[in-house]
Parts: sequence; C-alpha cells; structure tokens
Amino acid sequence: MTTNNDSKPYRRKITGEERRCLSAPTFHISLGLRLRGQISEEALRKAVDKMLVTYPLLGAKIEWNKEDAQWSTTEGAAEVPVKVYNRESDESWKQVVNEEHSIPLRTSKGPLTRFILVKGADTSELIVFCHHAISDGRSLQFALREVLLHLKDPNREPSRFPEAPPQTPEILPEKVSMGKLRSVILNKINQKWEEVKTVFDEEDMLNIWESFWKNSDYCIETIEFDRNDTQKLVEVSRKNEVTLNSTLLIALQKARIEAVGPYNGKTKLGTAVDTRQRLRVDCSDAVGYYAGSSIVQYKYKEKSSFWDNVRKFHKDLSKELKDNKVFDGTLAYNALDPTLIDAILFLMVGDQVEPHQSRYAKISEFVRRKDEIVVKNIERSKETAPDILITNLGRMELPDEIPGIEIERSFFTPSSSLIMENVLGASTVGGCLTITLNYHSAYFDGEKIRKIRIRAEEILREILDE
Repeated sequence: MTTNNDSKPYRRKITGEERRCLSAPTFHISLGLRLRGQISEEALRKAVDKMLVTYPLLGAKIEWNKEDAQWSTTEGAAEVPVKVYNRESDESWKQVVNEEHSIPLRTSKGPLTRFILVKGADTSELIVFCHHAISDGRSLQFALREVLLHLKDPNREPSRFPEAPPQTPEILPEKVSMGKLRSVILNKINQKWEEVKTVFDEEDMLNIWESFWKNSDYCIETIEFDRNDTQKLVEVSRKNEVTLNSTLLIALQKARIEAVGPYNGKTKLGTAVDTRQRLRVDCSDAVGYYAGSSIVQYKYKEKSSFWDNVRKFHKDLSKELKDNKVFDGTLAYNALDPTLIDAILFLMVGDQVEPHQSRYAKISEFVRRKDEIVVKNIERSKETAPDILITNLGRMELPDEIPGIEIERSFFTPSSSLIMENVLGASTVGGCLTITLNYHSAYFDGEKIRKIRIRAEEILREILDE
C-alpha cells in the first residue's frame, strides 16, 4: 500500500493517545451498515483497495522497538481482508463482531483494519472493523463513504486529501496546555514507575488477548428508531433547547435509576468529541484518532421533570466543552510513560493468563507484585472514568443512491470498557437513529444492561408521545 502520491510506503508518527490503545485486547471499534440488495464480493474488494489509496493509515501495521511503538507504516503490512460471513438473522452481525474481537492481533504485522460482509439473500451488513490506535468513529464513516462511492462508480478515481498530522499537543488550539502543576505531577508518576518498571512486548499482549477473550464476550444491545421517530426525537430535543445527545444521556441515566437503581452519588456522564474542527491544522478529512471527551457529574433530580433534568445537564455540559477540558486526555497520554499505561491494563486482566501460555511466569509475577504506582493509577482511573459514555456520529454523510443497494440503518460500536458500565454508540443514516449499548460479559451483568436498555427505549418512546 502506498501514500497518496503512490511513490513510497506510508509512514506516520504514533501519538501517546494512540499508543495507549495498543496493549489492550478491547480497543477495536466498528461501524456497520445494513444494506438491502446484493453486493459483489469482487467489487467490494476493489472498492476497499481504492479506499486505502485515499486513507493508507487504515492499511498500516505498527513498528515496535525494544520498549515502544513509535510509527505506523504500510511497509510490509498484511493485506486488509474482506471477510464474508453467512447471514442467518438480523442478529448475526452482533455474533460476527464478537468473533472478530476475539481474533488475536499481532500489530507488528497487521492488518489493523478488516472489512466484513455479513451476507444474506436480500439483506447484508457491511462492517468496517478497526483498531482504535489508527482510527476513531468518524474515520470509519470516511472509510465507508469512500467504499460506497467506489461501489456506486467502479471507474471513480480515489479521492486525494492533503496529508494531515496526528493529534499531538503541537496542533491543539492555542492556550491549551498541561499547566505546570500537572506536568510536575505526571513527571513524578513517570519517575516512580521508572523505579519498578516492567516492559511488556507484543508476545505478552498476545497472551493477554487470548486469555481475556476466552473469558469474556463483546455484547451489544440496540435501540432502533425509524425515520419518523428519529425526526421527532430531534425536534422535541430542539423544542426543549437541548441536543439529541443530552436527551440520550439523561434517558440512559434515568433508565439506570428506574431499572436497576442509581449510581452512588452523582453520575459521571461522558461525551466523546470529534476534535477535527478544533485543531490549528486542517484535519477535517483525516482518518486517525482525532477525539477528546467531556465529563459532567450530574445527579438526576427525580422530583423534577425529565426535560428539566435534560436542560440542566445540557447547560452544565456546555460549560465543559471548552478546549482545555476536551483535550485533557490528549495532554495526559502524551506526557505519561506509555509502558505504565500498558502495566495498568496488565494488572487489571493479567490474572486470567494460564500456566500453558508462553508469558505466564512473567505476567503472573507482575500481577502478584502489585506495584503501588500501578495500583494507584488504576484507582484513579476508576474514580475519574464516566459511568455512561456516548459517542454520537450524528447524521452521517454517505452516498444516497447506489445502484441496486439501499442503506437501511447503521450500527456503531465503540470500544467497550472494563470500568465503564454503559458505553453507547449512536449513528443516523437514511434518517434512522440506532443506539448501541456495548459491554464485556465478564465485567458487567448482561441482564442488568438489558433492563437498562428496555427502560431507556420506553423513556425515549414516551417522550415521542408527549
């Protein structure tokens, strides 16, 4: 695979924020489209290859040195596959996504991206499944857009966009900075880690991958709205001077309270933010990790109306969407030693590694040791992580008409979490909104998540009838 000028392999620096994703077996994301009509596997293969000319990063592997990963490159990377599964029902795509999560990934070889066709007689799902270290939700939308455009016109030449830099502190908005005190704190954390440091390599990560997915499944619950109800949800949100995002978050919080009980104290509600339009460099058409987040602590007031709660939360959220707070994670992950971030994950899941695995002795000894600096950072992560996190791709810009193919709806599944109970993905295509609730079965009670999903759907449909 080559760059946009087709002269040499593509090569790109890895940021600290992207690097943090590499050690975890949980950092894949996917975006699927339900399509009515038939797709030629040969035509899809050609369309994917053309898309990779436009977005070579999606065809990259990771270059590792002794301790770290610093570059993604297409040189020597394995081919991005187009995989085909038989479609037996509307639920088949969920089973496929779970299976794809469990497949061990050697990032030094790739591929970090897969295209999947869950093929039925009249209806299929086309899914792009990608590692979060080289993509975000918007990147997957861009990739599918290009593939669909090439399916629409097989003679179309690949799009060409200026090469965009990765999201590093150097291109963040002016006045966004770490601050002296926080820099001192993070430097001290790095120094303490250096005293007890354990470096984990790709073989260690493969051990974790195998043991983790042996014990857990990636599970998805969905809430689906047709065109009319989607439009009503948008309109009633606007009528109450809030966004659909705020409506969805408070509906999930209310559903959690009513279905299984409240969180302790205030609920931490997180919103993922597409940062492309906030950066000092034009990254509007770029694929990669261009994301930030905002977290608001909010206690649902049961004596107030639903819409009073949404408006209050929305007001609080608006204050938190300032650049300094949205890019807080970017700054921190670029300052922390990435091997410490690896260690946090290994301490959380390393006890699942079994004696027959190649790195059992090393990983089990590390888990037994429980280095204080790692334990403290796990505790800090649990204290600060949101209880509910939403990533909403909004109304996705995709081709409206493709000969012989109709896009019915989309399914966006962000990477789920070991410590966040409800990770939501929302997307709208063809005027139809779909919300996914994503979780790991070994860490969260599936029956509890289903109860929350059922009550959330009831709440959202109730407000449509107001």
